[in-house]
Order: sequence, then structure tokens, then C-alpha cells
Amino acid sequence: MTVFQNTIRYFVAIILATFVMTANASESEIVEQPHLRAQLIAEYSQVEAGQTFDVAVKLVPDAGWHTYWINPGDSGLATVINWQLPEGVSVGSIQWPIAEKYNIGHLSNYGFEGDTYLLSTISISDSYAAATLPITAEVDWLVCEEYCIPGSATLSIELDVGSPQRAASHIDVFSTARNNLPETADWQAYFDIQDRQVTIIVNNEQAASLDNGSLYAFIGATELVEHQPPGSIQSTESELIIRRDLNTYFHDYPEHFPLLLVNDKRAVQLEVHVAEQSAASVNAGSITSEPSSLNLTTVLLFALAGGFILNLMPCVFPVLSLKALHLADHRDHARRDALWYTAGVIMTFVLIAAVLIALRATGAALGWGFQLQNPILIGLLALLFVAIALNLSGVFQIGTSLMRLGQGQQQQSSFATGVLAVVIASPCTAPFMGIALGFAIIQPAPIALTIFAALGLGMALPFLLLGFFPLVARWLPKPGAWMNTFKEWMAIPMYLTTVWLLWVFGRQAGIDSLALLLVALILFATALWTWGKGQLQPSSKGRQMALSWLFIAVTAFIFTIAIQNQQVGERSAPTSQQWQAWTPELQRELQETQPVFVNMTADWCITCLANERVALETEATRALFAEHEIRYLKGDWTLQDPRITEYLANYQRNGVPLYVLYWPGQEPKVLPQILTNSIVREAVEQAKQSI
Repeated sequence: MTVFQNTIRYFVAIILATFVMTANASESEIVEQPHLRAQLIAEYSQVEAGQTFDVAVKLVPDAGWHTYWINPGDSGLATVINWQLPEGVSVGSIQWPIAEKYNIGHLSNYGFEGDTYLLSTISISDSYAAATLPITAEVDWLVCEEYCIPGSATLSIELDVGSPQRAASHIDVFSTARNNLPETADWQAYFDIQDRQVTIIVNNEQAASLDNGSLYAFIGATELVEHQPPGSIQSTESELIIRRDLNTYFHDYPEHFPLLLVNDKRAVQLEVHVAEQSAASVNAGSITSEPSSLNLTTVLLFALAGGFILNLMPCVFPVLSLKALHLADHRDHARRDALWYTAGVIMTFVLIAAVLIALRATGAALGWGFQLQNPILIGLLALLFVAIALNLSGVFQIGTSLMRLGQGQQQQSSFATGVLAVVIASPCTAPFMGIALGFAIIQPAPIALTIFAALGLGMALPFLLLGFFPLVARWLPKPGAWMNTFKEWMAIPMYLTTVWLLWVFGRQAGIDSLALLLVALILFATALWTWGKGQLQPSSKGRQMALSWLFIAVTAFIFTIAIQNQQVGERSAPTSQQWQAWTPELQRELQETQPVFVNMTADWCITCLANERVALETEATRALFAEHEIRYLKGDWTLQDPRITEYLANYQRNGVPLYVLYWPGQEPKVLPQILTNSIVREAVEQAKQSI
């Protein structure tokens, strides 16, 4: 009997072990993060080629905590799942459960409390031949109570491939998950935008019957509507009409979005499409604070004027000083040099614009000056300006062997100066230029590139006038010995520009990377000094050049380490007496009850820094803001920030600076891009008088 009992126990143990292994194969380990647990679960423990089945990401927040729906509402972030699947296997989008509404102060958020199952459907191709099916989900979420904590987890399972077998322990799980999904309906629905109001019309009698007094509409498009106040819902015999205020940060017109209709009895989800006549009017800019009557001719004139004024911006002065020196030294070829300089300016404007448009087409939230948000380019520019400064100081000569090529070298120099002028000018946006850039970025590529070319033509216009009008060219002094002294003086702004670039690099990449870049600069300067020694001493030229190339190689090595070790630099610490860091949520909360001044800036924008020193961070402006209880918010675009890019787009801007004054009960007021104390005071006083 003992042998029989042991045999039974043995077989029971095998059966239980097999069941546990099967269950474990179809569910991942539970990953515990602050205030939330995450797990990946499959409906089947064994699958076959050609099959479709569901998997679920299970999120369990602590009591009182919640995660977010596809549209989180006024604040928050939707959960994101990135899948890693073998070839021949695909996955559908998340099937979102019925959302709940959370009111937190003046904010309305949409999400889920308790056990939440995010279903997705896996499809296996008929040709799938592997013995197992590995599935990995990289999940990112935001879990909130009174404060929020971002979290992430990598969840993996591996299913056997064979005859399909449901995971017995998961039958109830997927039944519960599907019961929490809304009904899907193919009702005809469209939306329109007029006078900063979004109107959604659902043409269906069943939809109209949902309006029983408890109906709430969850709109799946982010930053399309305001969630407070909740708007209105009306119904007729055959239509349901939903009206909401247009969101303050609206910038992109969706072609369609999900609409979730929930009352105390039913939850129905359908797809809403754009009304055909609405998209064109909004894309033309009618919903922004800028005039909607802009046409291409007007914008081209704005671009031309903005490019011309760009020459007066402080960021361009170092390069223009080089061009002035070149023109004074080559008066006889002023016309030809002006044309080559213009070609360099226009081609670089168009090239940067083409890259910007291409990147934005991939979904990147970028704007004018995006290239200077990259510490690599900032570091390379610092090296370039050190080389220019040392050349002007007489440490070495550029291309002495090429000088014999005569006119060809001068043409290359003029073209390169135009390229450099645009690269350095890109942190700036001059008056008129902001409107032109904002208009250009929402146009088809050919029109956008034409506008950027007009900007380039405007920037090159002063030198074209010097080249083609002898009367203007007479203002240039005649060449002489004074030019050597002037050339050496022109090295000073180059050194100062290098200091500025180093400061920006340090703010972007951190103090450790800045120290390494300084080492690289010293080595690079040594390489150029050695190069110059070889130019002056032909007998040792080979040895000096070899040594110079060695220093350049070490410079490249140190520069690479500096980039690889970059960290986010220390940002300015705001104080309650001066300014607060801008966020959309903070601005939205504050502007309902008190005036708010928003400053969108960047460390690489010299115009921004000048405005802050001259007009915003002065005792007069601080006293003005204190007197009228104006909250000062600063958005920092030094490093790429999609939220700020979207904010700029809302005002048809594609670069900084941007200054906006919000006053309760009034439309936002956009201030000029060049500020003074009097301009700020006048804007505040006008807003107060309009109450």
C-alpha cells in the first residue's frame, strides 16, 4: 500500500508541476515598482501558426492611485507599450478599458484605479515555424495620487507552438478584461472647429438615447478640447451634439480620434472623423492668436524683413565682422563675393529647413534652432570658433597652398562665411521672422522651403547692396596696413563667442563634459599653434605637421569622451520671488485665477538672454509683476522639449523667444521679440485697463 501511495503522490506531483509550468509559461513575473505592480499575461499557453489571440498587460496601482487613459485629460501621461516580437508576428493597438474621470482641483483627468487590463491582439503568420513564441512588452506608465511617479517594466513570456491550448488559470482574467471594455459602434460621427469651439455630431438614434442626464464624453485626442468646464451635450431624435472649448495648446488637427460615451448604464466607443470643410480653415491658422488673413506674399515679405533685421541680432555679429573684413580686403570682387555669400546663406537656410521638415514629418517635436539643442554641434562650433580666432590672431594661416588658386579660394571663403552665418544665426528670431517661421512650418514642403529661402535672401541683402551698388560700396574703407590691426581686433568677438558656446555646452552636458571639452580645446589650439610653426619653419615642416595631426587625433578622442559622458547640466534654480519653471499644467492652473507671464527661452538664444537682462530680470519689472501679482513662468528650450515645441506652434512660432501675457477673462497677448521695460509695462497696463 505504501508503494501505491508513493506512486500516486509521484504522478500528482508531476501533474501539478506541469500545470504550474504551463501557467508560468503564459504569464511573466510580477514586476513591483513604487505604488504599482505590472505583469504580462497570455490567454493561451500554447499557440499555432496562423492564430490570433489576446495578451494583457496587468497594472495594479495601490489603493487611491491611478494610471491614465489614451487621453489623460488636463495632466498625466497615457500608458505606452512597446512590443518586441519575432518576425512573422504582429500586434494590434491597445484596447482601452472604460475610463473614469478624476477631478483634482481645477483639473480633470481620465484613467483607471484598481486592477487594469490593457488588452492587445497578437497575430501569427501562417509561415511561422519556430518551436516557441517569445513575447516582450516594454511598458511605461505614470501612476498618480496627489503626486505622480513615472515607472517602467520589461515583461516577457515564451509560449510553446503546437496545438492551441487555453491557459486555464487565465480564463476568468480575460473574461473580466473583456467585460471592462466599452461596446464598439460604427455610428457616423464627425467634428468641426469654429470660433475656438469643438463641435462633435453623432448621427445615430441610439447615440441620442444615451443622453439620459448622466452621459459624459471622453474625447480620445490629446490637446484638442478643454476638460474644464465640461462643455455641453444636447440630443435630438437622431443626433447627439457635444460641444467643448478648444484647448489652449491646440496645434495639430487630427483626422480622427476615439470617442467614449459613458452613462450609468452603457459605455460605447466609436471613431470620430474630421468634417471636410474644417481642416483647411484650421490649418491656415484661424484658431491661433495670429491674424488668419496671412497670405503667401505677405509672409514672404515678413521673411525678407526678418532676415534683413537678423543682421542686427547680437548672435550674428561675430560672423558679420568676418564678412566685413573680407569685403574690405576684396573690394574689386565685391559683386562676385556677394553672390557667393548669398548662395551660402540661402542654401544653408533651405538645407536646415529641409532637415527640420523631414524630422517633423517623422513625429519629432522640433523647431527653429533645433540643431543647437545638440551638445555635439555646440562642441564642434566651439572648436571651429577657436580655430577662427587663432587664425585672426596670426597663430596660423588657413590654406597657404590654396591661396595660389586665387579667385576660387575667395569664392569658397564667401560661400563658407554664408554657411557659418546661418548656423550661428539659428538661435535668433528677429521681428517678423517668427510669424514667417510659424506659417512656413504648417505649409507643404515647397512653400515652406520658399519662405526659408526668402529669409536667407533677406539676411544676405545688405551684402548684395554693397556688391551691386557702387555708391553703397564707396562707404567701405580702402585696403591698407590698418587691416592687419583690424583683423586681430576681430579675433576678440570670436574668443567671446567660444566662451558663450562653452557656457551653453556646460548647461546642456554637465560640468564633467565641459572640463573634457576645455581639455580638447587646449589640445586643438596646441595643434593649430604647431601647424603655424611648421608654416613659418619650412625645414621642420614635416615634423611639425605630424605633431599637429597627433594633437588633432587626441583632441578627437577627448571630444568623443566628453560627448559620451554628458549629463544634463544644472539648470537655474528658480525662486518664488523671481520665476517658476513652466509646465502646461501649472500655467493652466494659475491663469484661471491670476495674471501669468510666460517666457519661452533657451541658453543658446542670445536675443532671449539680452531681453532677460534688459527687460525681464530688472528691478522695475520685478516690482511691476509684484504690484499686479503676475506669476512669471519660464520655459527652457535649451534641450529639446516637445511640450515647449507644441506651445510655440500654438502661437504660430517655431523658435524662441516667445513672450505671452495671460490675464483672466482676456485673450492671451503676444509681446514683441525685442523687449524693453516700457514694452512690458505697457502690455501689463493695457491688460489691466481692459478688465
